[in-house]
Amino acid sequence: MIDTTHCYRDYVFYIRYLPQDPAYSVDFPDCPEIITSGATLSQAFANACEALDLHLESCQKIGLPLPRPQHRLVIQAA
Repeated sequence: MIDTTHCYRDYVFYIRYLPQDPAYSVDFPDCPEIITSGATLSQAFANACEALDLHLESCQKIGLPLPRPQHRLVIQAA
């Protein structure tokens, strides 16, 4: 399994490659309600961003507090 780490709107998420369908699954540790995937890495990334946008918009519309990002993306110099 291969993991890649990404950040969108201050929320960290992981895209995992699995040798099965769907090949790329997405995990938001701060928003476990979000479930999405994609056939390619770029499709999984786009789906993750859209899913997060829709989740945050839904929370606002129904009056729920937005989840607070607890995870941070850390980049280390080589």
